[in-house]
Amino acid sequence: MFPVIDWSLVSLEVLISIILVSLVVVDIVLPKNADKDWIGIFSFIALAGLIIFWLTQGSLSGTTFSGMFVMDSLAWFFKTFFLIAMVFVFAMTQEFFKSLGERRNEFYLLLWLALIGMCLVASSADFLLLFISIEILTISLYVMTAYLKSDALSIEAGMKYLILGALASGFFLYGISFLYGTTHSTHFSVIQSYCQIHAMSPMTLFALVLIFAAVGFKIAAVPFHMWVADVYQGAPTPVTALLSVGSKAAGFIILIRLFFSIFGAWHAEWGLALAILSAITMTYGNLVAMFQTNIKRLLGYSSISHAGYLLMGAAAGTALGASGINFYLLGYLFTNLAAFLVIIVFSIATKSDEIADYAGLSQRSSLLACTMLLALVSLAGMPPLVGFFGKFTLLMAVIKSGYIWLALIAGVNIVISLYYYLMVAKRIYVDPPRHTAKIIVPSKIRLLLVIAILGIVIIGIFQGPFLDAAMAAVQGMYLSHL
Repeated sequence: MFPVIDWSLVSLEVLISIILVSLVVVDIVLPKNADKDWIGIFSFIALAGLIIFWLTQGSLSGTTFSGMFVMDSLAWFFKTFFLIAMVFVFAMTQEFFKSLGERRNEFYLLLWLALIGMCLVASSADFLLLFISIEILTISLYVMTAYLKSDALSIEAGMKYLILGALASGFFLYGISFLYGTTHSTHFSVIQSYCQIHAMSPMTLFALVLIFAAVGFKIAAVPFHMWVADVYQGAPTPVTALLSVGSKAAGFIILIRLFFSIFGAWHAEWGLALAILSAITMTYGNLVAMFQTNIKRLLGYSSISHAGYLLMGAAAGTALGASGINFYLLGYLFTNLAAFLVIIVFSIATKSDEIADYAGLSQRSSLLACTMLLALVSLAGMPPLVGFFGKFTLLMAVIKSGYIWLALIAGVNIVISLYYYLMVAKRIYVDPPRHTAKIIVPSKIRLLLVIAILGIVIIGIFQGPFLDAAMAAVQGMYLSHL
């Protein structure tokens, strides 16, 4: 007999698939020289409808497809996260390709495909489904990274991302095979039960190392970070934004599912290793970021350092650590996307991503300058912005878990990061402008900049409800032992 499928649990993925197929048909039917960006317009309408629909589905819970697909509070939290992020990315895409005059319809379709991949990652309860979900996401990112066929940097970024991504996929499959050989299952529930009654063996340790190597590639943790700087610089800016927020969040969903639930019983064995990796990752990212002259490369190394901060929550291995990861990512969503919105508008106006060209931005656009300043000081962890409370929550988690030395290293890294973030702020507000022409901010981007600013400030000042939501997402997690 075929298993009974609860289609309500997969309603979001089904709707996204219907939208994707519909947009493919629209793209075929519409004339190729259509003046209006119909695919972009339809995408925004569909995305708005999806967000409204999904906000009414907070009570969804259960498993389907023979236990391979799970709908719980963690999945709902991150699917909401991805839908919000895609609003910003779609807006960036419209502005980016409007200036290039190139075909963007296929790019929109790839974004929808990436969204399906991210949502499936959030609901995977079996390693086979998880692998397929990751591949749906990464394959679409490979194509989008190398989308600018006339740009040598984009082609180079795509090739590097493809080669290293394929290597990470190989590690993941190899790790799954060793884990299956030990536990005789790919289901998360079965593997968790095995871990609760068995000690870690050399084979399972090897499997965990290989699986973490693949996850480390997604979250850009050292030493799996080699792709970050070149891909961030060479990829179209909307893709860079999606990589910095969406792909990273997808990686940390996997990390939470694996190391807080499935392998949670073995925390004593892997907690210290994650703590050491966290210290190395944040230190490397911050030190190298100090010497960058390109804003996208700077944010690339900054992204590595933030992966280090987030790994503190994983090292803690507690409910506070997991909820700290969720809250930090929520703040990172608005902070990083605010910075990339500014980069999009500035690069269109100046044809440059060099930090030196940001000199005097405050005199050319007060909104762009204010947004970038808030984003930078939030990334640095200045109160009362959301970045401060995100770091504070993770620091409390590692201190309560006994990793006081890791909290001290994080404190030193926060001071280091202040240097290069404030150096960019100095360029914007203190240095004289190289050009005096005003930068016009499109109305849609202006609205999203205001929303991002409100997210940075409001979540930072009134963090209570958002921390509660981050905690609830973890405590209601399928297979959670927290």
